[in-house]
Parts: sequence; C-alpha cells; structure tokens
Amino acid sequence: MDAVSSTYHIPLVSLSIIIAVIASYAALDLGIQVQKTKSYARYIWMISGAFAMGMGIWAMHFVAMLAFHLSITVTYDITLVIVSIMPAILSS
Repeated sequence: MDAVSSTYHIPLVSLSIIIAVIASYAALDLGIQVQKTKSYARYIWMISGAFAMGMGIWAMHFVAMLAFHLSITVTYDITLVIVSIMPAILSS
C-alpha cells in the first residue's frame, strides 16, 4: 500500500490566518455596536456580527482546506460548499 503524501501551500495558510483575524475584529466591533444600541437596531447589529463571524469561520477553514495538497485528487461539490456556510453562520 502506497503512503499518501501531503504538503501545505504556505501563502494560503497565511491568508487563512489573516481572514480569521479580520473576521474576529469585525465581529467584535459589531458586538460593541450591540452594546451601544438600545432599540430594535440591536438585533440587526447582532445578525450582522453573526454573519461576519460565520463567514469568517467558513472562509478561514475553506482557504485552509485549499492550502492542504494531497497526492490524490480532491474535488468539492459546489452545493455542499454553499450549504456548509449555514452552520457557521447559525452557530455564530
């Protein structure tokens, strides 16, 4: 049985980390707006923060998956990729 070798594309790993930092900052900044607001706009700020953090989590993980190269062919189903965004946003 042949061993499967793998490598990382370092620039994409770095991009993944940058995405995580930017998304965290955006979500925290939107969280501050939630504390400042007392009206119904508070819920809009909360939803915006959840969306920013969820998209950041998803993008960070997806870019990291693209950075990992295996010696076998890996394909992604576009429908599953799009559907996988929802758990990240809902959990945030």
